[in-house]
Order: sequence, then C-alpha cells, then structure tokens
Amino acid sequence: MQAAQSRDVPVLEFPKLTALKSERWLVGIHLIVAFSALSLGLLMGPFQAFHRAPALKWDIPIFSYYYQALTLHGVLNALVFTTFFIVGFSYFVTQRTLQRPMASIRAAWVAFVMMFVGLALAAFAIITGQANVLFTFYPPLVAHPTFYLGLTLVIVGSWVAGGNIFFTYASWKRDHKGKRVPLAVYATLANFIMWITATIGVAVEVLFLLLPLSLGLVQTTDPQVARIMFWFFGHPLVYFWLLPAYTAWYTMMPKQNGVRLFSDGLGRMAFLMIMILSIPIGVHHLFADPGVSEVAKLFHALLTLVVAFPSLLTAFNIAATLEMAGQKRGSKGLMGWVFKQNWGSPVMAGYITGMLIFIIGGITGIMNASFTLNIALHNTTWVPGHFHTTLAGGVFLTYMGIFYWLLPFLSGRKLFAPKLATAQVYLWFVGMLLFGMSMGRAGIEGAPRRTDVATAGYVNANAVPWLNLTAVAGMILLVSAILLYVVILGTLFASKKQEQAEAEPPIDTEAPADDPSPGIFENWRIWLVVIVISNLIMWGPVLIQALDFTNGFIIFGFHPNAPIPLK
Repeated sequence: MQAAQSRDVPVLEFPKLTALKSERWLVGIHLIVAFSALSLGLLMGPFQAFHRAPALKWDIPIFSYYYQALTLHGVLNALVFTTFFIVGFSYFVTQRTLQRPMASIRAAWVAFVMMFVGLALAAFAIITGQANVLFTFYPPLVAHPTFYLGLTLVIVGSWVAGGNIFFTYASWKRDHKGKRVPLAVYATLANFIMWITATIGVAVEVLFLLLPLSLGLVQTTDPQVARIMFWFFGHPLVYFWLLPAYTAWYTMMPKQNGVRLFSDGLGRMAFLMIMILSIPIGVHHLFADPGVSEVAKLFHALLTLVVAFPSLLTAFNIAATLEMAGQKRGSKGLMGWVFKQNWGSPVMAGYITGMLIFIIGGITGIMNASFTLNIALHNTTWVPGHFHTTLAGGVFLTYMGIFYWLLPFLSGRKLFAPKLATAQVYLWFVGMLLFGMSMGRAGIEGAPRRTDVATAGYVNANAVPWLNLTAVAGMILLVSAILLYVVILGTLFASKKQEQAEAEPPIDTEAPADDPSPGIFENWRIWLVVIVISNLIMWGPVLIQALDFTNGFIIFGFHPNAPIPLK
C-alpha cells in the first residue's frame, strides 16, 4: 500500500508496517535509553554543586570520588543522552516529514545496538572508577580501553543512523524531482553532515592516540595533537545538540501556534551557515595552549564571531513568528505579543524559556571568542557557567518542549499532569539561570573549574558566596529533575489514552511554494567541498605545527626523540 499523502490522515500506512508502530519501537527505544542515562547523569549535577559549595561540602552518595561523578555527569548528559535523543528525534522528523519509513529499518536497529553496546562499555569503565577522565577525556588522563571502545561504538552507530537518513532522503528525492526538501529534514541533513565530519577528529584521536596507549601497545602519546583532534569535534558538538532545538523552533513551534514560519529561506540559510562554519572555529578552545600559533587563534576567533550570525538570523526569524502567534491571539501594542504566548503549555514553555536562556549562553559564547577574556576566564567556572546556559539551558529546555509533545504521541496516552510538567520547565529555567550566573561570577572571582574546590585551599574568598549559591541552584534543579521523571512515569503508567486526532504531528510535509530559496542551498556536493577546503585551510596548519615533523611527533607511539612516557 502506498504511503498516505493527505494531511488529514494522522497515521501513515507503509508496507507491513505503520509509521506509528515503527516510531513507537524505534524512536521510543532511543528516548528510553536517553532518559535512563540522563537520570543518573542529572543526579550527579546537583550533588557536585553541593560538594563544591564551601558552606556544605556534601559528599556525593555512592560516587564519592569527585572526578568519577564529574565524568558520569558530563559523558552521560552531554554525549549519551544527546546522541540517543537526537538520533531518535531525527528518525521521527525524517519519517513524518517525508511521509515514508526509513530506508532500512534493519540498519536503524543495527545502529541502535552499536550505540547501546557502546554506552554499556563506557558506563562500565566510569562506574568501576577506571575512566575518571572528564567529559573532554584527552591525555595525559587515560581511561580503561572499554571507555574508548564504547565511545567509538556510539559514534560509529550514529554514523550508520545518519547514513540511513541520507538514503531515506535520496529515495524521497528520486520521487520528488525538482522539489525542495521540507525544512525539518533540511536541518536534519545539515546536522548529520556536520556531525559525521566533526567526529572524524575524535575518531582519529581515540583510535590512533588514546586506545593504543590504554591497551598498553605504546607507552607515549602526544597531548597537543590529541587536544587539537578533540576540539575539531568538540565545538561542532555544541551545534549537533543545538540544531534539533532549532528544528523544533523553526518547524514544530509555528504549527503548534497555528501560524507559519516567518521565512523558510532564512531558516535554510541559518542551517547552511552553521553546517559550514561550526567546525573551523574550534581553536578558540585552545587559546591557552602554547602549541598553537597566534595566526590560527586570530582567524578562528574571527570565524567564531561570524558563526554568531546564523543565531542572529534565528532570533529575528523566530521572534517574528512568535509575534504573529501573539497577534493571532489578540495582542495589542508594540510588545503585547510577548504576553499572548501560550505560557501555560509545557511544550511552549520549554521552547520559549530555552530561547531566552540561550540568549545568555550565546552572549557569553561571543565573549569567549575574545582572546584576552578567554585567557583570563578559560580555566575558571565561567566556562561551565556558559556551557550550562547553552546545553543544560537552551538546548535541554527545548528538548523538554519536544519531549512533552512526543511522549504522548509515542505512548498513545495523554501527558500526565500538564501543570506539573509546566512547573518542571519553569523550575529548570530558574535553577539554570541561577546556576549559570553563580558559576560565571565565581569564575570572574577566580574559582577554578575541573577542580575539587571543596579540598582546595586556594579559592578566592570573593568566590565563596557564589559557589554557595550554586548549591541553591542545584537544589532547584534537583526538584525539577524529580518532577520530570514523575511526569514521564505518570504518562506511561497512569494517564488516559490519547485520542488519535490529538496525535497529528506538527510538521510540514512540503516546502512552502510562496517562500522560495536558491536551489544551490540543496546542492550538498558543493557544500561538502566547501567544508573540506575550509577545514584544510583552518585546521591543516594547526595540525602540522603540532605534529612538528622536524623534531619528531608521537602518533601511534612513534617519536624519534624518545619523549617522557605519560604512563
């Protein structure tokens, strides 16, 4: 039977398989794993804040070793939760937008199994205390081999998932020659092109530098090369998290508000710019490294400022869309539309609070692009303060908005206690604002990051009140996290069944005919060439300088000058 094309049909029919059934098993299992990993990762966050607060210095239950808990928090939240959530959400967007199943359901399950096994291996190493290497995990810290094997499987599994999405798009393109792909899938394709390109760096780092060292095959490695390869991946990773949030803002939120997106073309331009510019800017994470030239630092700093432009496009486009939604609800005056948003919906609350806090994260990110400010603040709590307002703030709150719609859709049940879900969103927003502000101010006062300050004797006294305030924020966030899982379990086991008419996906299945964009936007071959050339120009000299062929280099254990072993 051919896929149903009418928008009036909420459940598509595919050969031997309905899309809804496919999504319940395929998308649902990714979300189950994502939120299972998140439950432990979230718990580690507040208890770290309690432990670091001089007024408390509470030990972390079970995981009493600070760096073990810090690694769990970073890896499970920032790598595992996000990757599983994004892959599952991308499958949903692709199937529902293109009105067809994935090109290969079998490949989708293979990808999931690889990612799940990878998660199990990495979790084993961390929980047993053999991978206390933090979220960034570059040398000289060395983890158990299962940690690196696990991360490799998660990444390769995501590549298989991305390839499946590309093949599904290619199949759609053959059936719709000359048509533009809808914006939601355009964003998803741009995200996976960026992701697969960027993860080549961390794959090289793990396979050629870290894994041989961990296995004992070699006795030395090169920390500078490893840091370069990691940050080739590390900064676009932020945009890998962010683009699904943008996808929801651009494509789901307008339909849920009963309006159309202000400009489809501006949206495509923003996604295209992020795809191209997010990778060749990672050296701003290496401003404090002496092994990188000032010229490279300058050009990467300039491009870091340029990549802020698509975020400004997004701010204009989404604000204009929200204004139309407010006007539809009867707003009056210049700013009346702000008060006419659906603030009582947990979905809309997640989207809008995510946007608001992301503004702060974006501003502090631009500040980090300044060489002078970066040198002063790089190794302080200013950086995790910025980081949390972007990922744990803007991205996570938007994911909550997505999830509070997607959970009833996949489970076939009404959302449990919508007011409680809305309260959870606002508590998280307030808690994360307070946490980001406190960590940032403590950083200005010199509080170090990546340090167990509860046992350090050199913390500036001016930073102490702000570190104590992070514990207050941690308590608010802990309450919010508990409410999140109350809503999840309540929806799955205690709520009523949802009417099928309520489950129609809020995603356009066609690009708007009256809002055209240049055909070159979808010429992926050209943009792949641009990505390759731009990264050769921006990262090639940095890597060559680090390898230092004149004095010898360490890769796969080879170094003609016999350096001091790291193990």
